[in-house]
Amino acid sequence: MDYELARQMLRLPSLLEVPSVMVIEPHPDDNEVGAGALVKQWCDQGVAVTYLTVTDGRCGSEDPTVSVDDVIRVRREERRAANRILGVKASYNLGFEDGGAWTEHQSMQALVPLIRQFRPALVLTVDPWTPYESHPDHVKTGKAVAASIIYAKNGVAFRGQGDPWEVPQIAFYGSAYANVFVDVTATWDTKLAAIKAHASQFDGPSWPLLEQFFTSQAHKLYQEHYDSNTAGRSEAFKVLTALQMHFFPDAVRS
Repeated sequence: MDYELARQMLRLPSLLEVPSVMVIEPHPDDNEVGAGALVKQWCDQGVAVTYLTVTDGRCGSEDPTVSVDDVIRVRREERRAANRILGVKASYNLGFEDGGAWTEHQSMQALVPLIRQFRPALVLTVDPWTPYESHPDHVKTGKAVAASIIYAKNGVAFRGQGDPWEVPQIAFYGSAYANVFVDVTATWDTKLAAIKAHASQFDGPSWPLLEQFFTSQAHKLYQEHYDSNTAGRSEAFKVLTALQMHFFPDAVRS
């Protein structure tokens, strides 16, 4: 069973029609890089968007003379600046150490109550199963989010930490197995502006090359899935229903 068939059978809304979403990132800039243009569309449509950052971003500087506290402060300020550009009003940080020894289960203990509190129709996060993904924060975050969706609906697990809630769908950005493509031509420039708001990460000599890379990839996706003769932009996602999240080997091909 592929995703689109499962979605229709379960009468679930499409990615652009969901009423509420939680967008969960490992570091303070990941949501913009992975899905900034889609997030802008959601905010413009009045979708209830909640941002959740798992780590404090302390490894976002390679300058050993800069204090950890200063890096954390700067990255939180940049997070707020990017939120304003996109229109994200609800944004939280779990405060786990960037690059630290925290575990998937520890982050699940924080994530499950928040999923139950905000009761999103869809959760979007980074794909931890992308081949060659080597950043442990990305792997742990993606897997913890996926597992939290399974346990958030369980009335026995994490008892006393909110009423159970079943998230109907999950989406992953940065995926090698994308199955949903969104035309984000109208919001692409806003995405780039939101990425640049993370100046500590992108305001440097490598930015023109990165901007060109992001844009060329989005253009390629648009030509492949929309119109090969138009200079549009697209973002790609792996989207699954909750039904496909456990004991469903075909999900990788969905």
